Formats: sequence, C-alpha cells, structure tokens
Amino acid sequence: MEKVKITVVYDEGALPNTNLIGAIGMSILVEADGRRTLFGLGHRPRYLEHNLSSLDIEPDSIDQIVVSHRHIDHFGGLAGFLKGRERPIDIYAPAGAWGGKKTVFGPTGIFEPEEFTGKTVRHDITDWVQLSDHVFVSPPLTDNGSEESFLVISSSSGPLLISGCCHPGLDHVFEAVKAKFGRYPTALIGGLHILKKQDKLADLYAQYLKDVDCRRLYLNHCTGVNGINRMRVTLGLKGINDFYAGQSIEFNLV
Repeated sequence: MEKVKITVVYDEGALPNTNLIGAIGMSILVEADGRRTLFGLGHRPRYLEHNLSSLDIEPDSIDQIVVSHRHIDHFGGLAGFLKGRERPIDIYAPAGAWGGKKTVFGPTGIFEPEEFTGKTVRHDITDWVQLSDHVFVSPPLTDNGSEESFLVISSSSGPLLISGCCHPGLDHVFEAVKAKFGRYPTALIGGLHILKKQDKLADLYAQYLKDVDCRRLYLNHCTGVNGINRMRVTLGLKGINDFYAGQSIEFNLV
C-alpha cells in the first residue's frame, strides 16, 4: 500500500546520540505521491543546512516549500536551504507571510536574499491548494489579523493535520478540515503554541482532541515540554508522542 513518510528536520528537540541540532523553529519533510514537500524552514539558516545534510536530504530533491505563517522560526532558514540548491523552488505561503529585507527589528516576513535572487517562486495561498494526489494546503485561517495555513494529508484512516503553531485555535482548524474532507483529523502533528503557565489551554486542547477522537498525536515545537506533559494528564502518558528532529512516522494513503 502507498504510504506517506513524515520526518522532522528542525525542532527544539533532536534525537540523542546524533549530530542533529535542536533549536527554536520547525521544519518537517513530507514524502508522498512521489513528491517531497518541506513544511517550514526553521529559524537559523546554518542549522537547517546542517540538519538537512545530516539527514541526507538534498535541497534539490525538494519539490516545494510551504510556510505556514510569517513568524521567523518558520521561514528564517531559507538562505540555508537555497545555499545548497541549484534550481528555483516554489514557496507557498499566505500573502501576509511575505515581507522585506531584514531590519534592525528583524525581517518583516519571507524575503529572497539578494545572493539568491531568482531562486524562489512565490505562490500566495488564498484557498485550498492541492500539491499532489493526497497532499493539500489549507487557506489562511485568521487570528487577530494573523494568517496561518496548514498541511493536510488524505490518508486511509482520515485526514492527517500538520500544524505550525495553530494560532487560530484548534477547534477553528479542525472545523475547516472537516468542512473540506468530511471528517475531523485523525492524527495531529506539530505545534499548538501552548506556552508556560497555560495549563487551562493545554487542558482545553487535550479534552477537545479526546472528544473528536483524534488519537494519533505527534507534538513538538511550540507545544512545549510543559504543554505536552500537561496534556498527558488528560490523554495519558502514551496519549502523546514526542516528535523530535530525526524522527519519522508513516501512514497508509487512501
């Protein structure tokens, strides 16, 4: 049966006894339908470049990049990716995620470094985008003016949701997926933006996931160690899987 393979390239955590770097940011490789999609680029270019090399992932083997939103820990590693690439790369992102050159306060959004002019092809996400037979990008969902898109994979067990930070709120995102695919996600991968001292949000999300029967949880990035441990109070120690740089999971496709 055809499968999708999902590998963490960049995260705050990294597998022990490897040379992978753990640092603030997210990058996840999705391999499905004979294509490779990189979801996020992490924060620091040299860390992304290092982890790609350590995992034997050639930048030229990537077919497209999806950036969920304009926070630098999801696009800051672009120069590190482009450094090892010969061909231009398609980048899908909400229009609000694009910006200008770095300022004293940091970059205002995704921008193409001058030394790599012509190596990126911009695609603004305005509606559902189908990247391949089983891989989709959601339209930007909003939260107080901030836009965020999500990756959804149509699998034999239902939609698989890959989240950057889930700023719009978990229920909002799940309802959008259900409206498109006819059911709630059966697996959730990525970040939920549960910061320290947000036990109430962690409890709310854990109970919601339990109520909608989303049982395959592989959380990382901004969910945080505290957030994951708090959610385990409701979901059990084995109810959430850690998902660090260097780890992979596979699902059967439809």
